[in-house]
Amino acid sequence: MIKRSHSLSLGIVGLPNCGKSTIFNALTKLSVPAENFPFCTIDKNIGVVQIPDKRLDAMALHFAAEKVVPSAMTFVDIAGLVKGASKGEGLGNQFLGHIREVDVIMYVLRAFQSESVIHVYDRVDPIDDFEIVQSELIFKDIETVEKRIGMVNKLARIGQKDAQDEENILKKVMDNLNKGIPVVEMKLSEKEQEYIYDLCLLTAKKRMFLLNTKEGMDEEKIKEWEEKLKETTGDTVIVADVKLVGDEKEILEYEELLGYKPKGIEDIIKGAYDTLDLITFYTGSEKECNAWSIQRGATAKEAAGAIHTDLEENFITADVVDLDEMLSLGGWNEAKQKGIVKNVSKDYIVQDGEYIIILANKA
Repeated sequence: MIKRSHSLSLGIVGLPNCGKSTIFNALTKLSVPAENFPFCTIDKNIGVVQIPDKRLDAMALHFAAEKVVPSAMTFVDIAGLVKGASKGEGLGNQFLGHIREVDVIMYVLRAFQSESVIHVYDRVDPIDDFEIVQSELIFKDIETVEKRIGMVNKLARIGQKDAQDEENILKKVMDNLNKGIPVVEMKLSEKEQEYIYDLCLLTAKKRMFLLNTKEGMDEEKIKEWEEKLKETTGDTVIVADVKLVGDEKEILEYEELLGYKPKGIEDIIKGAYDTLDLITFYTGSEKECNAWSIQRGATAKEAAGAIHTDLEENFITADVVDLDEMLSLGGWNEAKQKGIVKNVSKDYIVQDGEYIIILANKA
Protein backbone atom coordinates (compact mmCIF):
# COMPACT_ATOMS: atom_id res chain seq x y z
CA MET A 1 0.00 0.00 0.00
CA ILE A 2 1.53 3.31 -1.10
CA LYS A 3 0.72 6.04 1.39
CA ARG A 4 2.08 9.36 0.21
CA SER A 5 1.50 12.94 1.17
CA HIS A 6 2.65 15.25 -1.60
CA SER A 7 5.48 13.54 -3.43
CA LEU A 8 5.71 10.44 -5.60
CA SER A 9 8.78 9.39 -7.53
CA LEU A 10 9.34 8.09 -11.05
CA GLY A 11 12.63 6.67 -12.34
CA ILE A 12 13.38 7.14 -16.04
CA VAL A 13 15.38 4.31 -17.64
CA GLY A 14 16.39 3.39 -21.18
CA LEU A 15 19.27 2.91 -23.57
CA PRO A 16 21.55 5.85 -24.44
CA ASN A 17 20.03 8.31 -26.93
CA CYS A 18 16.46 7.11 -26.38
CA GLY A 19 15.28 10.54 -25.17
CA LYS A 20 15.54 10.10 -21.39
CA SER A 21 17.42 13.30 -20.60
CA THR A 22 15.36 15.25 -23.14
CA ILE A 23 12.15 14.25 -21.42
CA PHE A 24 13.70 14.86 -18.01
CA ASN A 25 14.58 18.40 -19.13
CA ALA A 26 11.08 18.93 -20.48
CA LEU A 27 9.41 17.61 -17.35
CA THR A 28 11.52 19.41 -14.79
CA LYS A 29 12.87 22.41 -16.70
CA LEU A 30 16.24 21.54 -15.17
CA SER A 31 19.36 21.76 -17.31
CA VAL A 32 21.02 18.37 -17.59
CA PRO A 33 23.08 17.15 -20.53
CA ALA A 34 21.16 15.77 -23.50
CA GLU A 35 23.88 15.76 -26.15
CA ASN A 36 24.06 13.21 -28.92
CA PHE A 37 26.40 10.65 -27.41
CA PRO A 38 26.08 7.81 -24.89
CA PHE A 39 26.69 8.28 -21.16
CA CYS A 40 26.47 12.10 -21.15
CA THR A 41 24.42 11.94 -17.96
CA ILE A 42 27.09 10.97 -15.42
CA ASP A 43 25.41 12.01 -12.21
CA LYS A 44 22.11 11.36 -10.50
CA ASN A 45 19.60 13.92 -11.76
CA ILE A 46 16.50 14.68 -9.77
CA GLY A 47 13.74 17.16 -10.49
CA VAL A 48 10.39 17.84 -8.84
CA VAL A 49 7.28 18.75 -10.84
CA GLN A 50 4.12 20.17 -9.33
CA ILE A 51 1.14 18.21 -10.54
CA PRO A 52 -1.39 20.37 -12.42
CA ASP A 53 -4.72 20.17 -10.58
CA LYS A 54 -7.79 22.18 -11.66
CA ARG A 55 -9.77 21.02 -8.62
CA LEU A 56 -7.09 22.32 -6.27
CA ASP A 57 -6.98 25.61 -8.17
CA ALA A 58 -10.76 25.99 -7.87
CA MET A 59 -10.69 25.20 -4.14
CA ALA A 60 -7.86 27.68 -3.51
CA LEU A 61 -9.81 30.36 -5.37
CA HIS A 62 -12.95 29.58 -3.36
CA PHE A 63 -11.13 29.91 -0.03
CA ALA A 64 -8.83 32.73 -1.24
CA ALA A 65 -6.14 30.58 0.38
CA GLU A 66 -2.94 32.14 1.67
CA LYS A 67 -0.99 29.00 0.71
CA VAL A 68 -1.58 26.30 -1.92
CA VAL A 69 0.28 22.97 -1.72
CA PRO A 70 -0.20 20.69 -4.75
CA SER A 71 0.89 17.08 -5.01
CA ALA A 72 4.24 16.67 -6.71
CA MET A 73 6.17 14.07 -8.63
CA THR A 74 9.91 13.56 -8.35
CA PHE A 75 11.64 12.45 -11.55
CA VAL A 76 14.95 10.59 -11.36
CA ASP A 77 16.96 10.43 -14.60
CA ILE A 78 19.22 7.38 -14.76
CA ALA A 79 22.28 7.18 -17.02
CA GLY A 80 21.76 5.20 -20.23
CA LEU A 81 21.93 1.45 -19.66
CA VAL A 82 23.51 -1.00 -22.09
CA LYS A 83 24.11 -4.77 -22.11
CA GLY A 84 26.35 -5.48 -19.15
CA ALA A 85 25.27 -2.40 -17.15
CA SER A 86 24.62 -4.59 -14.10
CA LYS A 87 28.29 -5.57 -14.24
CA GLY A 88 29.52 -2.03 -14.75
CA GLU A 89 29.42 -1.62 -18.56
CA GLY A 90 28.81 1.94 -19.75
CA LEU A 91 28.78 3.40 -16.24
CA GLY A 92 25.41 1.74 -15.72
CA ASN A 93 26.08 -0.19 -12.52
CA GLN A 94 26.41 2.83 -10.23
CA PHE A 95 23.15 4.27 -11.50
CA LEU A 96 20.98 1.18 -11.04
CA GLY A 97 21.03 1.84 -7.31
CA HIS A 98 19.46 5.26 -7.85
CA ILE A 99 16.09 3.76 -8.76
CA ARG A 100 15.72 1.53 -5.71
CA GLU A 101 13.55 4.06 -3.91
CA VAL A 102 11.27 5.17 -6.76
CA ASP A 103 7.58 4.22 -6.87
CA VAL A 104 7.36 3.55 -10.60
CA ILE A 105 9.85 3.02 -13.44
CA MET A 106 9.22 4.55 -16.85
CA TYR A 107 11.02 2.83 -19.72
CA VAL A 108 11.74 5.36 -22.48
CA LEU A 109 12.02 3.39 -25.72
CA ARG A 110 13.29 4.82 -28.98
CA ALA A 111 10.78 4.46 -31.81
CA PHE A 112 12.21 6.81 -34.42
CA GLN A 113 14.80 6.73 -37.20
CA SER A 114 17.53 9.38 -37.28
CA GLU A 115 20.84 9.65 -39.07
CA SER A 116 21.91 12.50 -36.77
CA VAL A 117 21.09 10.74 -33.47
CA ILE A 118 23.00 7.49 -33.22
CA HIS A 119 21.47 4.32 -31.78
CA VAL A 120 23.88 2.45 -29.55
CA TYR A 121 22.98 -0.83 -31.36
CA ASP A 122 22.51 0.75 -34.81
CA ARG A 123 18.83 -0.23 -35.28
CA VAL A 124 15.36 0.78 -34.10
CA ASP A 125 13.52 -1.89 -32.12
CA PRO A 126 11.82 -0.67 -28.90
CA ILE A 127 10.72 -4.18 -27.92
CA ASP A 128 14.30 -5.46 -28.01
CA ASP A 129 15.47 -2.31 -26.20
CA PHE A 130 12.96 -2.98 -23.41
CA GLU A 131 14.19 -6.55 -23.06
CA ILE A 132 17.83 -5.37 -22.84
CA VAL A 133 17.08 -2.83 -20.12
CA GLN A 134 14.81 -5.17 -18.17
CA SER A 135 17.45 -7.93 -18.35
CA GLU A 136 19.97 -5.59 -16.71
CA LEU A 137 17.50 -4.86 -13.91
CA ILE A 138 16.91 -8.61 -13.50
CA PHE A 139 20.67 -9.27 -13.30
CA LYS A 140 20.98 -6.63 -10.59
CA ASP A 141 18.09 -8.20 -8.65
CA ILE A 142 19.74 -11.64 -8.91
CA GLU A 143 22.86 -10.13 -7.33
CA THR A 144 20.76 -8.61 -4.51
CA VAL A 145 18.81 -11.82 -3.83
CA GLU A 146 22.00 -13.94 -3.89
CA LYS A 147 23.52 -11.78 -1.16
CA ARG A 148 20.38 -12.01 0.95
CA ILE A 149 20.14 -15.81 0.53
CA GLY A 150 23.72 -16.13 1.80
CA MET A 151 22.86 -14.07 4.87
CA VAL A 152 19.56 -15.84 5.57
CA ASN A 153 21.20 -19.24 5.14
CA LYS A 154 23.51 -18.42 8.06
CA LEU A 155 20.54 -17.26 10.16
CA ALA A 156 18.64 -20.48 9.35
CA ARG A 157 21.60 -22.59 10.51
CA ILE A 158 21.56 -20.95 13.93
CA GLY A 159 17.82 -21.48 14.18
CA GLN A 160 16.52 -17.92 13.77
CA LYS A 161 12.74 -17.88 13.55
CA ASP A 162 11.30 -17.37 10.03
CA ALA A 163 14.75 -17.63 8.42
CA GLN A 164 13.88 -20.91 6.69
CA ASP A 165 10.60 -19.45 5.36
CA GLU A 166 12.43 -16.42 4.03
CA GLU A 167 15.09 -18.58 2.40
CA ASN A 168 12.42 -20.66 0.62
CA ILE A 169 10.73 -17.52 -0.70
CA LEU A 170 14.03 -16.01 -1.83
CA LYS A 171 14.89 -19.20 -3.71
CA LYS A 172 11.50 -19.11 -5.42
CA VAL A 173 12.15 -15.51 -6.49
CA MET A 174 15.66 -16.44 -7.63
CA ASP A 175 14.38 -19.34 -9.75
CA ASN A 176 11.98 -16.98 -11.55
CA LEU A 177 14.59 -14.27 -12.02
CA ASN A 178 16.92 -16.84 -13.58
CA LYS A 179 14.13 -17.65 -16.05
CA GLY A 180 14.01 -13.97 -17.03
CA ILE A 181 10.77 -13.25 -15.15
CA PRO A 182 10.71 -9.86 -13.38
CA VAL A 183 9.35 -9.77 -9.82
CA VAL A 184 6.38 -7.61 -10.86
CA GLU A 185 5.15 -10.53 -13.03
CA MET A 186 5.58 -13.18 -10.31
CA LYS A 187 2.36 -14.19 -8.59
CA LEU A 188 3.58 -13.66 -5.03
CA SER A 189 1.32 -13.74 -1.99
CA GLU A 190 1.17 -10.77 0.39
CA LYS A 191 3.35 -12.65 2.87
CA GLU A 192 5.95 -13.41 0.19
CA GLN A 193 5.96 -9.77 -0.89
CA GLU A 194 6.55 -8.69 2.71
CA TYR A 195 9.67 -10.86 2.93
CA ILE A 196 11.28 -9.20 -0.11
CA TYR A 197 9.95 -5.66 0.41
CA ASP A 198 13.05 -4.30 2.12
CA LEU A 199 15.29 -5.56 -0.69
CA CYS A 200 13.84 -2.81 -2.95
CA LEU A 201 14.17 -5.09 -5.98
CA LEU A 202 14.26 -3.13 -9.23
CA THR A 203 11.93 -5.44 -11.15
CA ALA A 204 9.39 -5.36 -8.31
CA LYS A 205 8.59 -1.75 -9.25
CA LYS A 206 5.44 -0.86 -11.11
CA ARG A 207 6.35 0.10 -14.67
CA MET A 208 5.08 2.13 -17.60
CA PHE A 209 6.41 2.81 -21.09
CA LEU A 210 6.98 5.84 -23.25
CA LEU A 211 7.49 5.16 -26.96
CA ASN A 212 9.51 8.15 -28.18
CA THR A 213 8.52 8.72 -31.79
CA LYS A 214 8.51 11.55 -34.32
CA GLU A 215 6.22 12.87 -37.01
CA GLY A 216 6.72 10.92 -40.24
CA MET A 217 7.32 7.51 -38.66
CA ASP A 218 5.27 4.55 -39.92
CA GLU A 219 2.09 4.78 -37.82
CA GLU A 220 1.25 1.10 -38.34
CA LYS A 221 4.68 0.11 -37.04
CA ILE A 222 4.28 2.39 -33.99
CA LYS A 223 0.86 0.86 -33.32
CA GLU A 224 2.32 -2.63 -33.64
CA TRP A 225 5.03 -1.85 -31.06
CA GLU A 226 2.47 -0.23 -28.74
CA GLU A 227 0.12 -3.23 -28.90
CA LYS A 228 3.01 -5.69 -28.43
CA LEU A 229 4.13 -3.91 -25.26
CA LYS A 230 0.59 -3.80 -23.88
CA GLU A 231 0.02 -7.47 -24.73
CA THR A 232 3.36 -8.57 -23.25
CA THR A 233 3.23 -6.55 -20.03
CA GLY A 234 -0.32 -5.32 -19.49
CA ASP A 235 1.14 -1.94 -18.52
CA THR A 236 0.46 1.67 -19.55
CA VAL A 237 2.05 2.69 -22.85
CA ILE A 238 2.27 6.36 -23.90
CA VAL A 239 3.25 7.29 -27.45
CA ALA A 240 4.83 10.76 -27.61
CA ASP A 241 7.48 12.92 -29.20
CA VAL A 242 9.54 13.83 -26.14
CA LYS A 243 10.74 17.06 -27.73
CA LEU A 244 7.14 18.32 -27.57
CA VAL A 245 6.26 17.09 -24.08
CA GLY A 246 7.18 20.23 -22.15
CA ASP A 247 6.26 22.81 -24.79
CA GLU A 248 2.56 23.67 -24.44
CA LYS A 249 2.74 26.29 -27.20
CA GLU A 250 4.20 23.81 -29.70
CA ILE A 251 1.67 21.16 -28.64
CA LEU A 252 -1.18 23.58 -29.45
CA GLU A 253 0.40 24.39 -32.83
CA TYR A 254 0.66 20.67 -33.65
CA GLU A 255 -2.94 20.15 -32.53
CA GLU A 256 -4.12 22.77 -35.01
CA LEU A 257 -1.93 21.29 -37.76
CA LEU A 258 -2.58 17.56 -37.16
CA GLY A 259 -6.09 17.62 -35.74
CA TYR A 260 -5.13 15.88 -32.49
CA LYS A 261 -3.26 16.92 -29.36
CA PRO A 262 0.19 15.38 -28.88
CA LYS A 263 0.94 13.91 -25.45
CA GLY A 264 2.26 16.27 -22.77
CA ILE A 265 3.40 16.36 -19.16
CA GLU A 266 -0.11 15.80 -17.80
CA ASP A 267 -0.43 12.58 -19.84
CA ILE A 268 2.79 11.19 -18.35
CA ILE A 269 1.75 12.11 -14.80
CA LYS A 270 -1.70 10.60 -15.38
CA GLY A 271 0.00 7.45 -16.72
CA ALA A 272 2.06 7.22 -13.53
CA TYR A 273 -1.06 7.72 -11.38
CA ASP A 274 -2.91 5.02 -13.33
CA THR A 275 0.07 2.68 -13.03
CA LEU A 276 0.22 3.17 -9.26
CA ASP A 277 -3.59 3.21 -8.97
CA LEU A 278 -3.60 6.50 -7.09
CA ILE A 279 -6.35 8.96 -6.26
CA THR A 280 -6.31 12.53 -4.93
CA PHE A 281 -8.22 13.92 -1.97
CA TYR A 282 -8.26 17.46 -0.61
CA THR A 283 -8.10 19.45 2.59
CA GLY A 284 -8.38 23.20 2.73
CA SER A 285 -9.27 26.48 4.38
CA GLU A 286 -8.46 30.17 4.04
CA LYS A 287 -5.07 29.44 5.53
CA GLU A 288 -3.93 26.54 3.32
CA CYS A 289 -5.27 24.26 0.55
CA ASN A 290 -3.70 20.84 -0.06
CA ALA A 291 -3.95 18.03 -2.60
CA TRP A 292 -2.95 14.60 -1.25
CA SER A 293 -2.08 11.45 -3.23
CA ILE A 294 -2.98 8.03 -1.87
CA GLN A 295 -3.58 4.55 -3.23
CA ARG A 296 -7.08 3.71 -4.41
CA GLY A 297 -8.87 1.66 -1.76
CA ALA A 298 -7.31 3.54 1.17
CA THR A 299 -9.50 4.12 4.22
CA ALA A 300 -10.27 7.44 5.87
CA LYS A 301 -7.87 6.56 8.66
CA GLU A 302 -5.08 5.78 6.17
CA ALA A 303 -5.82 9.06 4.37
CA ALA A 304 -5.37 10.81 7.71
CA GLY A 305 -1.97 9.13 7.98
CA ALA A 306 -0.94 10.57 4.61
CA ILE A 307 -1.37 14.01 6.17
CA HIS A 308 0.26 13.21 9.50
CA THR A 309 0.89 10.05 11.51
CA ASP A 310 -0.67 11.67 14.61
CA LEU A 311 -3.96 12.12 12.75
CA GLU A 312 -4.00 8.43 11.87
CA GLU A 313 -3.10 7.27 15.36
CA ASN A 314 -5.69 9.52 17.03
CA PHE A 315 -8.39 9.32 14.34
CA ILE A 316 -11.99 9.65 15.58
CA THR A 317 -14.13 10.35 12.51
CA ALA A 318 -14.19 12.35 9.26
CA ASP A 319 -16.62 14.53 7.33
CA VAL A 320 -16.47 13.89 3.58
CA VAL A 321 -17.97 15.52 0.48
CA ASP A 322 -17.19 15.58 -3.24
CA LEU A 323 -15.12 18.74 -3.79
CA ASP A 324 -16.71 19.67 -7.13
CA GLU A 325 -20.20 19.30 -5.67
CA MET A 326 -19.28 21.36 -2.63
CA LEU A 327 -17.88 24.18 -4.74
CA SER A 328 -20.83 24.12 -7.16
CA LEU A 329 -23.20 24.65 -4.21
CA GLY A 330 -21.18 27.55 -2.88
CA GLY A 331 -19.12 25.96 -0.12
CA TRP A 332 -19.05 23.78 2.98
CA ASN A 333 -22.05 25.30 4.77
CA GLU A 334 -24.25 25.02 1.68
CA ALA A 335 -23.16 21.41 1.16
CA LYS A 336 -24.11 20.59 4.77
CA GLN A 337 -27.49 22.26 4.36
CA LYS A 338 -28.11 20.14 1.25
CA GLY A 339 -27.25 17.03 3.24
CA ILE A 340 -24.45 15.81 0.94
CA VAL A 341 -21.72 15.86 3.62
CA LYS A 342 -21.17 12.37 5.05
CA ASN A 343 -19.79 11.61 8.49
CA VAL A 344 -17.69 8.46 8.13
CA SER A 345 -15.75 6.02 10.28
CA LYS A 346 -12.13 4.91 10.01
CA ASP A 347 -12.99 2.10 7.54
CA TYR A 348 -14.65 4.36 4.96
CA ILE A 349 -13.00 3.99 1.52
CA VAL A 350 -11.91 7.41 0.28
CA GLN A 351 -12.98 8.34 -3.26
CA ASP A 352 -11.06 10.40 -5.79
CA GLY A 353 -11.86 14.11 -5.59
CA GLU A 354 -13.25 14.17 -2.06
CA TYR A 355 -12.81 17.06 0.36
CA ILE A 356 -12.17 15.76 3.87
CA ILE A 357 -12.23 17.23 7.37
CA ILE A 358 -10.63 14.85 9.88
CA LEU A 359 -11.50 14.85 13.55
CA ALA A 360 -8.85 13.42 15.88
CA ASN A 361 -7.90 13.47 19.53
CA LYS A 362 -5.02 15.74 20.44
CA ALA A 363 -1.73 13.85 20.41
